[in-house]
Amino acid sequence: MPPKLALIGSRGIPPKYGGAEVFAYELSKRLKNYFETYVTCETDHYGIDDYEGIKRVHVKAHHKQLLTLPAIYDIIETIYLLSKIKDIDIYYYLLPDGAFAAILARLAGKKTLVNTDGIEWKRMFVRMKYAPPHRKLLYLVAGIFLLTSEFLSCKIPHVTIADSLAIKKYLQQKWRPKKVEYVAYGARVLPKVSKEKEKRVLEKIGLETYEYYLTIGRLLAENNIHIEIEAIKKTNTHRKLVVVGPVDTKEPYVQYLLKLKDDDPRIIFTGSIYNPEIISALRANCRAYIHAYTMGGTNPSLLEQMLYDRPIIAYDVPFHREILREKGYYFKTADELAQILNIIEAENITLNFMPNLAVFSWNFIAQRYKKILRMMLMNKNYS
Repeated sequence: MPPKLALIGSRGIPPKYGGAEVFAYELSKRLKNYFETYVTCETDHYGIDDYEGIKRVHVKAHHKQLLTLPAIYDIIETIYLLSKIKDIDIYYYLLPDGAFAAILARLAGKKTLVNTDGIEWKRMFVRMKYAPPHRKLLYLVAGIFLLTSEFLSCKIPHVTIADSLAIKKYLQQKWRPKKVEYVAYGARVLPKVSKEKEKRVLEKIGLETYEYYLTIGRLLAENNIHIEIEAIKKTNTHRKLVVVGPVDTKEPYVQYLLKLKDDDPRIIFTGSIYNPEIISALRANCRAYIHAYTMGGTNPSLLEQMLYDRPIIAYDVPFHREILREKGYYFKTADELAQILNIIEAENITLNFMPNLAVFSWNFIAQRYKKILRMMLMNKNYS
């Protein structure tokens, strides 16, 4: 019988929500031939079923914006797995708050890994700036909780996973984990779309080829959409800034963005778009892609954009330089971003990022995990 592996911490597969779900799906479908692979799914019932040869473990969950506590669900899922499938060998927690649940798995004698993701606790302190007074305390508590999670992620599991070399260096300097491995995130390959279909997609949104700048991601304070809007307003460009992501008008930061946008017709919030063909068309035809994230390690949206030949303008942090290297354009302020936009305005630039992507293929990443997991089972340097 093959060894058994559980991936815990995503909302489930097939992926419909975010990066953790894509990660769980892409990794599990590549490891299922070597491990009996289980993926926890937060749904409306309890039970186990099969999806493309992967065991889905359903746990009842209720997600509310201010009441969602992923660490609680990680604990519930761990208890459920320990009681229902007693012979799972390795528990892999995909996010740092899974470190609390990893304590239970370790007490049960299981091998454990925890992925620290980005520097998650800092996000809360950035968001506090835009939060109303009654929510600042909530963000402060959440920040302390995530800082504790990061600490435990380096102390509880047999192996701590960093998806960026910069994150690995940060963890080693701050927490000195007993065993930390660098394994990057993978680049999702979107479906190819014909030029005719790309044109129809753009027309429906009111866009033209190379006549817009693009950002895809959540509208969160640490993702610096406000810097992008400020930069566009500092230029005389006629081209549009298209921001693809959920627009929750109840969120203070989103309210700030809408006020900052004012009546500028160049700035377009499309809301969420999950159709991969539409996303592919938008990525392929932008004048340039702007990636203003400041937290996190290897970002899935950035990797996805590198599959196209459009310029990428990224916030200047080590994570992004590690990925884009000399081919990226880098900024930290709205003035710097505006200067870069003026350069790109003058010339239609194309770039080839494919050589950068070799270590970000899902097949390569799955092989790295396969090696680490097998070494853990053999107790070689992972006890």
